[in-house]
Amino acid sequence: MLTSQEQTLQYPFFNRPQATNNTIIQIEDGWTAFTPVSEWSRLLTAYADEWRISYLNKDYKVCNSYPSAVIVPRQIEDKIIISSANFRDGGRFPVLCYRHEGGSILLRSSQPMCGTNNKRCKEDERLLNAVLGPGRRGYIIDTRSISQAQSSRAKGGGTEIDAAYPQWRKVHKMVPRPHELADSFFKLIEACNDITCSTSQWISKLDNSGWLSAIQSALNAACVTAQCLHQEVAAVLVHGSAGRDSTLVVTSLAQAILNPDCRTVRGLQALIEREWIQAGHQFFSRTHYGPYHPSNSQSSTHAPTFLLFLDCLYQLHYQFQFSFEYTIELLIELYNHAYFSNYGTFLGDSEAERVKLRLSERTCSLWSYINQPEILEKWLNPLYKPNSGVIWPSVAPISIQLWKELYLGHTSVAPWKSLLSWIKQIKQNYIAVRKIASQLQIQIRKAIDEMRSNSDVYDEENQDEHICIAQLSLESQST
Repeated sequence: MLTSQEQTLQYPFFNRPQATNNTIIQIEDGWTAFTPVSEWSRLLTAYADEWRISYLNKDYKVCNSYPSAVIVPRQIEDKIIISSANFRDGGRFPVLCYRHEGGSILLRSSQPMCGTNNKRCKEDERLLNAVLGPGRRGYIIDTRSISQAQSSRAKGGGTEIDAAYPQWRKVHKMVPRPHELADSFFKLIEACNDITCSTSQWISKLDNSGWLSAIQSALNAACVTAQCLHQEVAAVLVHGSAGRDSTLVVTSLAQAILNPDCRTVRGLQALIEREWIQAGHQFFSRTHYGPYHPSNSQSSTHAPTFLLFLDCLYQLHYQFQFSFEYTIELLIELYNHAYFSNYGTFLGDSEAERVKLRLSERTCSLWSYINQPEILEKWLNPLYKPNSGVIWPSVAPISIQLWKELYLGHTSVAPWKSLLSWIKQIKQNYIAVRKIASQLQIQIRKAIDEMRSNSDVYDEENQDEHICIAQLSLESQST
């Protein structure tokens, strides 16, 4: 693993924005586009009596993987939160990550350190109960199996004790752990690169990789989380072990299912910034080595967790193509930048590391590049039709698709790209024609007004005739 000093020798520290016509175009600073204050301003304004921004972690001493600012219940003091952090793995105490319509809330954290002695923390119990209304119940979505959660007790971890959290119901929805994902991804890439095997052998290799099953498990956990929030209007806490991998997959996918803003380009950027970058996903450790690296099999930190999230988004996009503002090419672009990028957005394992590396000063943000109009244009979905509703994906095995454009990029996918370009051209022509029609209507109205003002007698009964005359006049002028 590279040290902080060695990380500064990577290309993003030497990259500078390219000039266009001797002018550097940058619409906005991507480093400041999605700060906690700006992202949560609407909620804090509407529900100021329920939530507040806490800066208890401004020095990253309470939790070195959390950002300096977090959203916590207003009635809970910082000292209670600190006690809760001491009880949670890595100090990752429960924080708010989404408030759904109707008042249901989504929280995330790491596992409680109950151990074999079933330790309790009254401050942690008080913090969780504070987010529940009178007589309300909540759900704890554990992304581990029951056996995995129980085995964690021997290492000092575990899961919430039923007697200590009587208002919370535990639901285990297993999502593959990082090392399992890494092994699965390695097998998937091997299968995709094998061009000599028969169709039956290819299908067998794909099935044995377990990658599509991992996607199904992640989507299933996200759908259960979304159902608890939307249909039961209940509070939901999601955690696995450390809360920096599968937890983030589930919370971010649940928001993509429920929140239409997360299906727009800026909404996707905000979601990644909020639920992955600021939430402490170990981007550098997880993506420093790809599946082709010889030391990958010995690496205990590499895991394609972020790719799993992108692949799940692809599944949503495949099933609801009209509901996403962006195309799958943007998802592929994000995957490429996660592993190798000209920009510093995906460097570091936490906000604390990024501050130490001074990324916002020494590197450019990927969002600044993507949000340039001429760049953004190629990733806009011409079939997009805003959908304010919830999208419920099918998680049946037959519904899970292999992402051919990414994993089989060496094969021909030109027909789809050509079709997409054709659709974009049709839409552009349609917009242009509508614009011309609108301009002509304005000119017709002006011509009629002039005829009314210049004529001593304006016959209302012959209005249609006047309009025809005006139209013919405009046509002759245009020719």
